[in-house]
Amino acid sequence: MKRFFSILALVAFTFALISCGSDDPKRPDDVPQSVNDAQNYTFEILANSNSTFGLEKEIRLEDFVKLKEYIKYVSKADMKSDSYIKFAGVNKGGYTLTDVVLKVKGTDIQRKIKEVNKDDTYNSLDDLKFIDRVEKRLVSKKKIILLLQGKTDKEINKDVKVEIKLSAKFTL
Repeated sequence: MKRFFSILALVAFTFALISCGSDDPKRPDDVPQSVNDAQNYTFEILANSNSTFGLEKEIRLEDFVKLKEYIKYVSKADMKSDSYIKFAGVNKGGYTLTDVVLKVKGTDIQRKIKEVNKDDTYNSLDDLKFIDRVEKRLVSKKKIILLLQGKTDKEINKDVKVEIKLSAKFTL
């Protein structure tokens, strides 16, 4: 009887060990450990005088050209310091944008800029932390919606653009 229970325990242990194997597909040998890539996204602001504006931009992991064939292997993103938020066309029209907010829809990931009254590139530590959080969310969800909101003092009918450069080292 002891022998029967020993064999039964051995069989059960063997099945338990086999079932613990990974269900993930094997990673091909030609997949690199990491890929550096960057993508720029541009918002064009159009707004009436003394009004608010709100724009959306869909951002997808597959937008990153060098990642296209490796998307299923992406496990994390490390933001690179050449990332930025850039306002252009503000000088030309003499505009003042206030209460500017960039945020990832449906999350608490946001960057507030109190006032923009000149063309400028934002890449301070706070700006880069925001971009880092955006990239990490993008890796986990594969697709996000980035919102741009704010107020303007004058009618904007052309030329004002906000460009966001997402640059990262993607670990595969």
